[in-house]
Amino acid sequence: MALTALIAAYHESAESGALRATLPLAGRTALERQARLAAAAGAARIVVLVERMPPALTAALDRLRRDRVPLHVARSAEEAAEAVDPNDRLLLIADGAIAETSQLERLARAEGPVVLTVPDAAFGELYERIDAASRWAGLAAVDGSVLRDTASMLHDWDLQSTLLRRALQAGARHLAADGPVAILDSRADLAALERQILASAAEARGGWASRLFAPLERIVTHALMTGPVGPRAIGTAAAMLTALGALAFFYGWFWTGLAKLLVATPLDGIAARLARLRMQDDIGRSWWSLLLPAMSAAALVSLAYALAPTHGWGMLLLGLTTLAFLIASWIEAEGRALKGSLFLADRKGMVWLMVPFALFDAWQAGLAALFAYAAGSFFWAQHQAHAAMPDRQD
Repeated sequence: MALTALIAAYHESAESGALRATLPLAGRTALERQARLAAAAGAARIVVLVERMPPALTAALDRLRRDRVPLHVARSAEEAAEAVDPNDRLLLIADGAIAETSQLERLARAEGPVVLTVPDAAFGELYERIDAASRWAGLAAVDGSVLRDTASMLHDWDLQSTLLRRALQAGARHLAADGPVAILDSRADLAALERQILASAAEARGGWASRLFAPLERIVTHALMTGPVGPRAIGTAAAMLTALGALAFFYGWFWTGLAKLLVATPLDGIAARLARLRMQDDIGRSWWSLLLPAMSAAALVSLAYALAPTHGWGMLLLGLTTLAFLIASWIEAEGRALKGSLFLADRKGMVWLMVPFALFDAWQAGLAALFAYAAGSFFWAQHQAHAAMPDRQD
């Protein structure tokens, strides 16, 4: 059974007639986060029910389409019903309702009609009352046929409220929310939720160099979150700078090459943070994320090649062996939580490790240090990986 999401985007917020769907949330709009949450929960199609199209809503829909979110805009309940197959599982998301992906997945997997609830005592009138003890959290799941039946008899009633009432009359189960939920109606409702989203996106990942640059990455991400620049542009800049650094090394322009690599080191972290903030976590499949390690490897080999005429062709062998140890270390560490992994050799750490050697024009000694770092990381990762494996019984 396919999962389709229906998002209501026509109620005005408590602020100056703006739509709830266009309230700003972590650099984008509430609607964009709702649509991405639905897609992450497995929705193959997302139907957005609108009545008017102010510029902010049009821009939000355009951004979603550019990111290939499976979107369909309906201007009436009848259009929405036509866009939903009666055999689909329909995930109803109320105007301004936000919850974690795990809660949407619970609704999608549940059997029969089900509504997400919150305690009556802890939530206000914005959350529709279901009974004496519960209110609606803004999320429900029903069969697609219910939408068609409701649209045919809707008249002047509100669609999302009518769908809720029909689901309850059909015996929908109450499913208590097991995480934070919110129905956004003003900027005051956004503050706590936005802090939570920003904290999640700001989580530091990677090795010691990534942790060192985490404050800078957070500041830049916060500055870029409301702008048009996306993770793809930042990641592309990182790959291009690394490629230019490799080219500079090849021609013997050592400081030029190192400077470009140093500038590139925080960029992929910024791209990853911005992607998490905008729920674009598929950057691992983007071309720049695949090109960046290759360009970094090219920079290492180019440096070794440029040093070879002066210091012997053993430099090139040293560079290639360093690269082999790095690849082997990555294979050993892949998918494992290894003790001391924070200090294992990685692209960013190796770039910054070259700085003190460059200051004393000891590039060949720096390359030897990179070899020792990569080799040590491999042997440590191998030891930790095999120590963690249970002994086989004969």
